[in-house]
Amino acid sequence: MAGSVSSRLRKRKFRDNFIVGVCLTPSVAIILVFTYFAFLFCVYMSLHNWNMLSPMRFIGLENYRTAFISEDSGEFWNALKNTFIYVAFAVPACVVLGLLVGLLLDWIVFARGFFRLMLFLPVIVSMVVAATVWKLLFDPEAGEINRIIFFLGVRASHWTMWTKDPAGGAMAAVLIVGIWKRIGYNGVLFLAGLKNISETYYEAATIDGANPVQKFFKITLPLVSPTTFIVTMLQFFSAFKVVESIMVMTNGGPAKNTDVLVLYIYNNAFSYLKMGYASAISVILFVIILFFTIIQLVLEKRMVHYQ
Repeated sequence: MAGSVSSRLRKRKFRDNFIVGVCLTPSVAIILVFTYFAFLFCVYMSLHNWNMLSPMRFIGLENYRTAFISEDSGEFWNALKNTFIYVAFAVPACVVLGLLVGLLLDWIVFARGFFRLMLFLPVIVSMVVAATVWKLLFDPEAGEINRIIFFLGVRASHWTMWTKDPAGGAMAAVLIVGIWKRIGYNGVLFLAGLKNISETYYEAATIDGANPVQKFFKITLPLVSPTTFIVTMLQFFSAFKVVESIMVMTNGGPAKNTDVLVLYIYNNAFSYLKMGYASAISVILFVIILFFTIIQLVLEKRMVHYQ
């Protein structure tokens, strides 16, 4: 009797595992083909010279040498510099403004659903559509932004050239669009984190005589740190991969002052047909993102506080 029950349990367990395996197979296959195999093939291509028309020719680390120390490495270093400039401004701004938006959404009582919808709308708008609209708004001659600025009495300068200014205006315009696109999403994440904080902490702080500023820095900020960590990680990944808004608004110009790594990879791969060199730059970008990810994971243990 016991053997029969054990046999039925084994058959049921095998059947359940078989069903789970069948259901997971398509997802696992897609991940293996389009993620792991694609990455390995990218590394393989980075060691070859290939223009997609002739057979691959193995050249070892020549593509990496071209990126770092050759006479033509200036464009790579320029794209890397622009990428770090974008990340350095976009990540802190998106995290801080996202936290402020989360606090605002948590504080608003009247028409709460309407305000949450309005702040989240930029997230669901296609970046290509949003960048096209913002490009028209930033037009130096007919854009509404300059009309408002001039109406307020601000004099024209190189900054008011926006997407046509190589001295910083173009990068500022791209940053504004990227930050505007991410604030609503980050705000909703911070709102969820704020809702997860127990009111007993604030009640105890009130009894101890803490003011709102002390409550924010001693309670809210530490207990929302898990959300801050997640938002920062997501924003890092997004900032390093920025490309759509730049392609639409500036296409890397003027004078390559908004040329970032992903756009540099795209141009080398599909405009110049340097697939091996573009693959090498992709691997370099992967290593950079992995490096910053490891740093953030190390800092998580020291800076993230859970309830």
